[in-house]
Amino acid sequence: MNAHALLTSQGWRGTGHSLHPTSDHTGLSRPLLVSRKDNTLGVGKKQHRTSDMWWMNAFDSSLKSLDTSKEGQVVQTNTSGSLDMVKKGGGKYVGTDVGKGLYACFVRGECLSGTIEETKVEAVSEGAESEESERPKKRRKSERAEEDTKEERRARKLARRAARAKKTAAKQEKAKKKAQMISKTEDEDKESTAKTETKEERKERRRLKKLAKEAEKNYITLSEKAKKKKRRKDS
Repeated sequence: MNAHALLTSQGWRGTGHSLHPTSDHTGLSRPLLVSRKDNTLGVGKKQHRTSDMWWMNAFDSSLKSLDTSKEGQVVQTNTSGSLDMVKKGGGKYVGTDVGKGLYACFVRGECLSGTIEETKVEAVSEGAESEESERPKKRRKSERAEEDTKEERRARKLARRAARAKKTAAKQEKAKKKAQMISKTEDEDKESTAKTETKEERKERRRLKKLAKEAEKNYITLSEKAKKKKRRKDS
C-alpha cells in the first residue's frame, strides 16, 4: 500500500506538512517513532546469563569443604561459603534464626477467623471417630476364636451366667418385696375397716350372712326335690 499517494488523495499537502488542510500549527508535523524489537531479550527483562551458574558453584564449594577422612564422620572445614552466608545472614534483616529476618520487625497479632461455621465438619469428624471406635468391636468370630483360648471362653461364659443369675435373683427379690408391701397394705386396710366398723354394721353383716346361708340351704333342698320327682317319672 502506498501511504503517500493515499494521504495526498485525501487532501494532504505533502512531506513536512500536517494533516490539516490549510494550517501547519495543528496536528503532527513529524512522523511517530515506533520502537522495533531487533534482539532476543525478554519483554521488560534481560535474558538470563547461563554462563554464570552460581548455584552450582555454591554447591560445589560446600561439598569441597566437607572432610570425610574419618570413617563414619563428616566435618565441614570451611564455613564462609555462599550457602553458609545465606544461613548466617549478611545484614540486619537477613537470616533464618529466631528473631532475625523481616518478621522480627512485625508485632504478632491475632489471626483472622472465618465467618463460615464448621459444625458440619465437626459432625463428620465425630462420625468418623465413632466409626473408628466401632471397628475394633465388630471383629470377626474367626479372629476372636484364634486369639482366645478355650479356658478364656469358658471363663467368659461362667461370668455371663453368674451375671444373669445375679440379675434374676435381684428381680425375684424385688418382686417378693413388692408382694409383701401389697399384702401388708391390704392387711392394714382390713384392720382399719374392722376398727371403724360400728355395732349396727356388724349386725347387718351377720344378718346378710345368715340370709345367704338360708338361701343356699333352700336351693339345695329344692334341687334334691326336683331330682326325686325326675326319678319317679323315669321309673
